[in-house]
Amino acid sequence: MNQFWILFLAFTVYSFLGWLVESIYCSLHARKWINRGFLNGPFCPVYGFGAVLVVTVLDPFRDNLFLLFLAAVVLTSLLEYLTAVLLEALFHTKYWDYSGLRFNIQGRVCLENSLMFGGLSVLAVDVLQPAFTFLTARAHPLLIPAAGIVLSVYFLLDTALTVNAIYNLNGKLAELQNVLDEIKERAHTATVETVEALQASILVHLDDTTKARLRVLYENKSRLESGLYAIQRRIIRAFPHMESLRSNESLQRVRKALQNRAKKIRYRK
Repeated sequence: MNQFWILFLAFTVYSFLGWLVESIYCSLHARKWINRGFLNGPFCPVYGFGAVLVVTVLDPFRDNLFLLFLAAVVLTSLLEYLTAVLLEALFHTKYWDYSGLRFNIQGRVCLENSLMFGGLSVLAVDVLQPAFTFLTARAHPLLIPAAGIVLSVYFLLDTALTVNAIYNLNGKLAELQNVLDEIKERAHTATVETVEALQASILVHLDDTTKARLRVLYENKSRLESGLYAIQRRIIRAFPHMESLRSNESLQRVRKALQNRAKKIRYRK
């Protein structure tokens, strides 16, 4: 049982390190701090799971650097691909897309990231895991299970909050998409932007019932575009290339509304 908690602590440590590395990497590219994580806390579970998988499955290759690196590239690429497929199936959303990079597979994995994950895996197997084993071997016998229990409760709560926020976000996006589609249908145009740009000239040609309905729709649109919880706003900011497979137009409008809001705040300062 203690071995299970040791693996869980390793999962937690690598989840944190993965979150730290990816957040710093993405923040440098964006030139602003990005909390790059699926969960709200400073953890990326996919890195934790991947690292534990690497240090346990690939340990026999630790004396052969080339085979270790090659096997790690294949294993981590497979894990990232399957994670992308799972998230798309569960939440109908693409959280990352490497289609713009060379040597990618359906935008879910790319050679650049795979090589980076291979290098990090070598570091984990040869340096980090031996250090982690050294420290846990000298820890008090009760400390590891106690810490594991506390952290497992935390992960369960954080996961529940995040998943609930995402499903609520998807519901809002679907509702907003219905509003956008009805606006376009009633205004006889293919884009909501056309209605917004030529609203006065368009409305003058519509009957009173349609005008009244459009006013209600625009009120609902404004409410849905701005009425997000902090968790939902963080998720959208954390994944700048996120695409909804069902309501992508509404997602991009919400993203634009968040960006405009941030610009206004900076301008006021």
